[in-house]
Amino acid sequence: MSARGLIDKILSSSIDKLPLMNKMPPNKEALLLYREILKLTNKMDWRNEKGEIWGDIIRKSARQEFELAREEKDPLLIMKMILTSREAIVKVKEKMNDAYFTLNRNVENSREQMNPMDRETRGHIAEQRKGQN
Repeated sequence: MSARGLIDKILSSSIDKLPLMNKMPPNKEALLLYREILKLTNKMDWRNEKGEIWGDIIRKSARQEFELAREEKDPLLIMKMILTSREAIVKVKEKMNDAYFTLNRNVENSREQMNPMDRETRGHIAEQRKGQN
């Protein structure tokens, strides 16, 4: 069969009858997504205004959403939910990276703004350690 014939056959078929190639079943994909959410939330140890840990809040919310979607049978809707969740994970990771970068930059800036006496003392201590080696 020529390439054109194969394309015509695929285009004339119903979308429901097309084989899904190189795709995991939606339930396995959902399990991998859930595990990724759990790993991500383990890194979230800061608290909200009420004193609750953000990682716990997000884990509970994810569990509720997965339980609600458990009975869904439409594969297109399932994949849409999975893709939406993956996009949300990417955004959260980007925000966490930005926050950590800002925190590290602020720490470095505060170290640079130390008074001259502290810098001089640190330099003197470093020279003494070099002399001992």
